[in-house]
Amino acid sequence: MKNRGVFSAEGFGFSSSMLLSSQDKRNLLILETIRRKGEVSLGFISQQTGLNIPTISNHLNGLIKRKIVIQKGAVFTGGRPATLIELNPQTAYILGIGINLKSIVAVIIDFKGEILGEGREEVRDGDIREILRAAIELGKEVIKKANLTKKDVQGVGVGIAGIVDYDNGLIHWPSKIGPTYISVYLSIEEVIRKEFAPSVFIAENDATAAAFAEWWLYLGEIKNLIYIYSGVGCGMIINGELYRGSSGSAGELSIYNPEREEAFSSIENNSFFYRWNLDLGVVDRAKQAIKQRKESQIFKLAKKKPKNINLNVIIQAAEGGDELARKLIKKTGISLGVRLAYLINLLDPELVIIGGGIEKAGTLLLASIKETVRKWSFNHSLKKVKIVSARLGEEVVAVGAANLVLRQMFANV
Repeated sequence: MKNRGVFSAEGFGFSSSMLLSSQDKRNLLILETIRRKGEVSLGFISQQTGLNIPTISNHLNGLIKRKIVIQKGAVFTGGRPATLIELNPQTAYILGIGINLKSIVAVIIDFKGEILGEGREEVRDGDIREILRAAIELGKEVIKKANLTKKDVQGVGVGIAGIVDYDNGLIHWPSKIGPTYISVYLSIEEVIRKEFAPSVFIAENDATAAAFAEWWLYLGEIKNLIYIYSGVGCGMIINGELYRGSSGSAGELSIYNPEREEAFSSIENNSFFYRWNLDLGVVDRAKQAIKQRKESQIFKLAKKKPKNINLNVIIQAAEGGDELARKLIKKTGISLGVRLAYLINLLDPELVIIGGGIEKAGTLLLASIKETVRKWSFNHSLKKVKIVSARLGEEVVAVGAANLVLRQMFANV
């Protein structure tokens, strides 16, 4: 890492929703235009941003001196040769970590957003502090894979399950005790800063980080979208900005309160409001169904051991034509489709992305979701909305967390 001093300010922590100054917005506008295109001319930046060329030139001169952007050779377009500008990938390296109840994923990206290394590890039941320690060790391995050192890392982003308390710098981690979940309050910023000493640190809810990853990397022209993170929660882009709500807890898709189990159980048809697991409860339903349907391919693929049944086993059985597996996936699509229809009626998005792992069920799940949405959404809302599977896989949260840091760096160069 050769530009360690470029981002010297300590801060940003949980304040990824901080208001941007006019200068920050200009920085972001110019650098994001360069990131999306790769190599661009001043004329192209002007066309895309609406800024005049002298303003852009003056702005870029300072960035060139600081080696944040690089001048490339000229391109001939019929008139005067135009100098091309691109981001300097060595300006900063960023570690992104995604943590949920089942796995940890870590990625390292450069200043262009290119992934230089990644790794994954299963989460074992345990204290969140142990999980965080495992995440840090995985992060160190990924940094080493990219032929970098901890000193090279100027930014760390963490996307994590649970609600992020931006005001107090806390994560409400959903720890499972028996059949219910409780929130464990944890401050992770101190741990991360002690280990990596990043100039920029951001913590974000996993679904929000996932939504940002898909939008930032592929869908910047979309102004309103919902990312369904396996039915556990959703991330939202509204009017071209991440939406977190007034307290940072927007996007929860359930009304379940473990402290009021009895009252909740009295609600008729409460299954549509119940808090699902990452697999939308399809694995639990499969384990119950298999007791009477041991001829199913699910049972055979699980080597006749119910504990081996997971989402991948069910999907594999469904792809092989297994009746029970296909029925389970279709029912899951109906349950998710009902929640989704409600959100579409409420928010009227242009795009809904199905992700978080459940999208691996493919067209069978997507068709069931779409059919249910058509039944329960208002016709007017259905005119524009599209429902698609996520492009990114299980790395999406880590990638989103890393790119949130990158975006913050763009704003504050």
